[in-house]
Amino acid sequence: MRMPSIAIIGAGAAGTAAARTLHASGVDVDLYVRNGEVPFNRTLVNKGIAIGLLEPAQAALPDTGAALRSETVRGLDPRARRLRLDSGDTHAYDALLIATGSRPRTLDEEVIGRDQAVSGGRLTTLHSAADAVRVRDLLATTQPARVLMLGGGLVASETASLLTDAGHDVALITRAAIPGANAIGAHVARRLRDLHRPQHAAYLERTVRSIRTHADRISITLNDGSRVEGDLAIVAHGTLPAAPAPWTGPDGIPVDSRLRSMHAPRQRIYAAGGVAVHHYPGHGSYRIDHWDDSAAQGIHAANTLLHDLGIAGDPGQYLPSSTFSARIHGHTLTGVGHPALGNRNRVVSEEPLITAHYLDEVLVALTGVNAAGPMRELMPGLHHPETAADPVTRQHV
Repeated sequence: MRMPSIAIIGAGAAGTAAARTLHASGVDVDLYVRNGEVPFNRTLVNKGIAIGLLEPAQAALPDTGAALRSETVRGLDPRARRLRLDSGDTHAYDALLIATGSRPRTLDEEVIGRDQAVSGGRLTTLHSAADAVRVRDLLATTQPARVLMLGGGLVASETASLLTDAGHDVALITRAAIPGANAIGAHVARRLRDLHRPQHAAYLERTVRSIRTHADRISITLNDGSRVEGDLAIVAHGTLPAAPAPWTGPDGIPVDSRLRSMHAPRQRIYAAGGVAVHHYPGHGSYRIDHWDDSAAQGIHAANTLLHDLGIAGDPGQYLPSSTFSARIHGHTLTGVGHPALGNRNRVVSEEPLITAHYLDEVLVALTGVNAAGPMRELMPGLHHPETAADPVTRQHV
């Protein structure tokens, strides 16, 4: 009996975790990565490569046991179950997992001077290893550098902290009065803002109106008319899903409670990680784009796939319960679950700060500062609302 052939597009956290799970089950797995790239740990982009502590090769992920295919997938034909490759060839599969992750949000094209700043090397995102090398190389020529951080979420905050520790001068420019409040809750976000205040110049509730690029610096005019100058500006405004055709728009790939694609429910297509869009009753759609959760999604999607092929049991619905953390100016912000799922918060403790996030009466997440130990005692109470059973789920379980 021929073993089924599984294709995985994307070799980040979700793709490699899925590949290891499937390979261990004895199925044939082809793991596709873009031309010229190797699987790497994206958490080390800002923590290691950008600040010069690691070379890109040191961020490479270990072998999964799957066949690694270094060829960009341009699109797919779900009905024929074939991938269209950059070479012009096609590749057949029995089941497909899309784990192509995310791409960084950039400044709006209406921002005057944006493209010139990018081409001049003074404006960049910090999402890929190539981004990190550009940042590292520019910082190496300017000691200390003045860095304008456009954004105030966890990635922006941690990067700002690392750059400050490395001796650089950082200014935060954020669209929100309390950066990160929507993602981690207002209480923890206020504490995060307060950690920044002694360390950086902060321009809150400001947006970029125009950019002027000079030979040795960048000048940004904000919406209130004020001007800020620096050697480099880093855009950290979050991410968008990055999916292959026919899902190339900004909406990602909707999945059911077991991470099957809802657009192709009978075609054995699954999605996991930053490209997957989840749904909970009473909440709406959401994505989770951090490393540990993406890996957990990859494993869950792989187990669902094995179940649908009759090889393994039903893994049940996927529940976001992974931890995440960021080290910021000597303090550790920790979370578990997905705080944005909640519709109300409760401060459990002021020192250390711990906030519980509820969806109605159900505890769905915890966030805290310097509170990893006490939070572990509360984690057994973490639950999640049942996902509404839908016809797609019932057909496949």
